[in-house]
Amino acid sequence: MIELPEAVIISRHMSQELRGKRVQSGLRGNSPHKFAFYSRSPEEYEAILKDKIVGESVAHGSAILTSLEPDHVLVLGGGGERIVLHQSDETLPKKHHLLLHFQDGTYLTVTVQGWGNALLMHKSEATDHPHVGEKRVSPLSEAFTYEYFQQLFEKLDEEDTRSVKFFIISKPGIWGVGNGYLQDILFRAKIHPKRKVIDITEDERRALFGSIKETLKQAVDLGGRESERDLFNRPGNYKGILSSKTVGQPCSECGTPFEKIHYLGGACYFCPSCQT
Repeated sequence: MIELPEAVIISRHMSQELRGKRVQSGLRGNSPHKFAFYSRSPEEYEAILKDKIVGESVAHGSAILTSLEPDHVLVLGGGGERIVLHQSDETLPKKHHLLLHFQDGTYLTVTVQGWGNALLMHKSEATDHPHVGEKRVSPLSEAFTYEYFQQLFEKLDEEDTRSVKFFIISKPGIWGVGNGYLQDILFRAKIHPKRKVIDITEDERRALFGSIKETLKQAVDLGGRESERDLFNRPGNYKGILSSKTVGQPCSECGTPFEKIHYLGGACYFCPSCQT
């Protein structure tokens, strides 16, 4: 699943490699997928995409917004997608859910794995869209200070029953962070995923803030997780501390075997001794 670090890496590559390219033709996809989400009919995609000029791409949480000049935006990411640039048609996947053929002979394909977006919007639509148009603070930005982070806790009701996991991945939460990076963030902060967020102490808040910044920066520096791919179909180099591969292995801090639980619709991995 694409999360903020992958969105940053892919959008950076797209700006470097695609900006200025003219779309010769666009296809909404050649393989129906129940959880590939679109915003228009196949015919509208073809008509709108033709002759568009690719502009800047930016990370927007876990999504990737790519300007298609003069007046549209392509919304990718936020799910399980392979977004790949091809130098010729020889490497095109047999199945894809979006295909852009550029006038210089290169291609961009989007292949959905699980679920994912390939939304095509007029820029005026994007501004009013509940997700695409939202304005939140990226944890990778200078605006994401401890003072800002502290305000998220100060706004909590005393009767708030949410766990720290739900607090991080739900709004306002930590923009662009999902279940993938959550595991390592909580491990570094030594906080159990089921811990009530209102019970987090001042020292633990500071540890959590530092862990968020450290984990996400490291992931970007390493090109994203090893389970994800960049625009050139290369895996990232960030090796998660906690994942399905590490269950039962000794904790690097205390030696206690890592455990797994199912919680809030997904798996959680943690050290039962270090994380309280």
